[in-house]
Amino acid sequence: MKKTFLSIIAIVAITFNSFAQVEPAAAVKKAIRAHGAYSVDPSNNADKLSEALDLIQIATASDETNTSAKTWQAAGEIFTDLSRQDTNAAILDPSAKLQNPKAAIDAFNAYKKAMEFAVKKFETKEALKGLQDSANQLSNTSNILLQNKDYANAFDALHAMTEVNEIQKANGMKVTLADPAAMNDHTFVTAYCAMEVGKMDVAKEMFTTLRSNNYDDPRIYSYAYKIASEEKDANAFGILEEGMGKYPESQEILFAQINHLINNQEYDKLTGLLKKAIAASPDNPSVYSALGNVYMNLHQDAFSAGDAKAPEYFEESKSYYEQAANLDPNLFDVQYSLGSLYFNKAVEITKQMGDLPLNETKKYDELKGKSDGLFNTALPYFKLAEKLNANDINTLIALKEIFARNNDFEKSGEFKKRLETVQGGGKNPTSFFN
Repeated sequence: MKKTFLSIIAIVAITFNSFAQVEPAAAVKKAIRAHGAYSVDPSNNADKLSEALDLIQIATASDETNTSAKTWQAAGEIFTDLSRQDTNAAILDPSAKLQNPKAAIDAFNAYKKAMEFAVKKFETKEALKGLQDSANQLSNTSNILLQNKDYANAFDALHAMTEVNEIQKANGMKVTLADPAAMNDHTFVTAYCAMEVGKMDVAKEMFTTLRSNNYDDPRIYSYAYKIASEEKDANAFGILEEGMGKYPESQEILFAQINHLINNQEYDKLTGLLKKAIAASPDNPSVYSALGNVYMNLHQDAFSAGDAKAPEYFEESKSYYEQAANLDPNLFDVQYSLGSLYFNKAVEITKQMGDLPLNETKKYDELKGKSDGLFNTALPYFKLAEKLNANDINTLIALKEIFARNNDFEKSGEFKKRLETVQGGGKNPTSFFN
């Protein structure tokens, strides 16, 4: 029994190593024969394609055979069928992922090698025909990879298609992407994939080309802006302005402009854009909230500077926050911001109280009344904010302070504990006001 077991192991080992013992020149011939058998009856001879793949890899790895056009032409045809087998399966089952996502690119590279080592005219002709066929397979592969959001392999396939296009032009062949509109579409998708995988230089160049070609898609401006912004390009916002000039109704460009101005705290330029965004998306509470934030910042600056427009900015901020809350009362940021609007104004008045001389008791009492009123007005908003997020540090600080000012030291102490829990890295399991 022991001998039989060892014999089985020996047979498996011999089978496993059989291809490794094939001479490279013989491997090419055997690979071509195995691939031919597969081509005659792919359904029943699927194992022949695997055999052909194993054999041709021996030949492409050997210095004896890897400078022969015949080797690489065979490799191209085998890899093309391997890729085709994969894409056909994915077409039958759209949820299936490609088992060999690089096979189409391997075929393309093999045909390029066949061209490189071609000596006779027929070898060059066969390699060019293989490249022509590979363009279709690269297209099929890239479509499936894009559906699966495999942007890295999709980019490689799309970039290879671009290279096929150039080879076709250089050799006077029928060009796969001859139609300028089709080429622009291809360039757009390739640029997007390049951006997704961090090839920013490639993406930047392609988006610039699309802009110069007047490609009709507003996203080329928002994507080009994104790249320029990450590179700290001083003209980044200018790209958006160029796009808005061409697509004045584009919400994507509009919101990119808004985010740029918010990030750069250019509040004075924001109001007009945000009002335009509200007109375009009247049911979007985040736009109202963003405009409320702008006016709150303008109010704080104006109040500190003694600007007469401070009350106007306060009312504008309050109005837009309230409109956002009416659209969605469960937005934490909106409820917190409404509380902060009153709280911050109360703090500013409290500072004014501290600056008064001791004999200004009447003025002090007047300001204290205003301050207390504002703190109490802020309280319901912070309570609701705490219900929505029991672990926000700023909300807990505000509640602790307001309850202390109202001499409710029990609740103030409770929020002090809750605050310390969060600051210590813990979590409050439930809201105090639930």
